[in-house]
Amino acid sequence: MKAYRKFMNAVTKIEEFVLCAAMILVLVLTFGNVIARKVFMHSWGFTEEITVAVFVLISMLGSGVAAQEDGGLVGLSLIPDRVGPRSRKILRLISWICSMIYSAVLTWEGIGRMIADHTLTPILHIPKMWFWLFIVVGGISLLLHLTCNFIHAMRGAEQKTVPEAADRPVSEAVNRPVSEAESRTLAEKKMQDAKPSKMSDPSGAPRAKSGQEGGKRQ
Repeated sequence: MKAYRKFMNAVTKIEEFVLCAAMILVLVLTFGNVIARKVFMHSWGFTEEITVAVFVLISMLGSGVAAQEDGGLVGLSLIPDRVGPRSRKILRLISWICSMIYSAVLTWEGIGRMIADHTLTPILHIPKMWFWLFIVVGGISLLLHLTCNFIHAMRGAEQKTVPEAADRPVSEAVNRPVSEAESRTLAEKKMQDAKPSKMSDPSGAPRAKSGQEGGKRQ
């Protein structure tokens, strides 16, 4: 698992670099096209072909990177927040299976389009198979990151319990998502620990009984 995690961290860094470069490329091409159209009265027609293809790459790689973290992709926690840990684990398994099937179908369809599409773009005459390659890369990225997230979540659910979460350092607790039920349990435990004992005063010293105090005064 550690080796796979290190591999995924390296893949994530590469993906983040590609995403940054793609965003800069889209920005430069779009801004340059506006300047050329407004100032020089001549638009760059090729920019549309490149920006559309790069936007596909950004969307696919971005979704893959986001899938590695809990809450990175859009989702609803209406049902998981109202069930127990075992049911929550089953729901996560079902969600992972559905996501993996979708990503596998997406990758397979992208490969099929790469093989079947031999046309060229109208302006730059670039083979469209290279643009379909972005779909394949995004699908593989989703498969890798979804698997990494699922393994990490399952291992965390087996090794970590609610009582241990209260004694864990803050730096470790931040990396683990806490459900609504766990939050309520921790809050109730803190309130019980904060209540003063009935036989002690605010300073912490034992309080003498009223009968004993009366006997001493007599």
